[in-house]
Amino acid sequence: MKEQLIARIQKTMDADAKHSLLSAWERGFLESIKEQVDRRGSLSPKQLEIFAKSEAKCTSDAVEESKSWAKLYQTQYKDIAIACARYYKSAGYFTNLATEVLENPEFIPSRQAYKKMCENKYAQKVLATLNATPLYGIGSTILMRSPAISYSNRRLDGVPCLVLEILSEVLTSAKGGKRYKVLPYGEGMPLVLEERQIKKCKPGTKKKSKKKSFDDIPF
Repeated sequence: MKEQLIARIQKTMDADAKHSLLSAWERGFLESIKEQVDRRGSLSPKQLEIFAKSEAKCTSDAVEESKSWAKLYQTQYKDIAIACARYYKSAGYFTNLATEVLENPEFIPSRQAYKKMCENKYAQKVLATLNATPLYGIGSTILMRSPAISYSNRRLDGVPCLVLEILSEVLTSAKGGKRYKVLPYGEGMPLVLEERQIKKCKPGTKKKSKKKSFDDIPF
């Protein structure tokens, strides 16, 4: 019994070492129970239950499924994972997983981890915003909405801004979260604003400041 249990644990560990099927916690757990079985010859019912779940992830069928998922991830889901990882790293959730996705090009999350991070309702809102047609194109002129004007930027109230770039990162699940890089007329530093923070600049709109001109674009 002892030898059989140790062999099962070792087989699970070997499969994981070859195909990376388990989490870091599960790997540590297997090391721990292997030492326990070697010393005491048995595991508690709870330990056996947890081990059975790890063992099931490392069967030949699970290995084949993991290989299939790895191919699908690289060809169909990697860009989605990156978009969600950017959102969650900024939001402070799934931080370890998000960091791996963003910083390790070779990393492939498990199917379960991907589903948790990328298929929840918040991630779906982020992806919908990312894929939505921008309301403002590059080269168009917009105005900042009042709530977006900070105390230090009050001078920009009513100042038209030129849309320089539509960014590929969405950092909020709220409606109108598409991000734009804009340059206020007469200013030298661009700002990053969300779609909900800006509005169309109607023809004939005049700036409140008399010191600046619509032609004062520093490029």
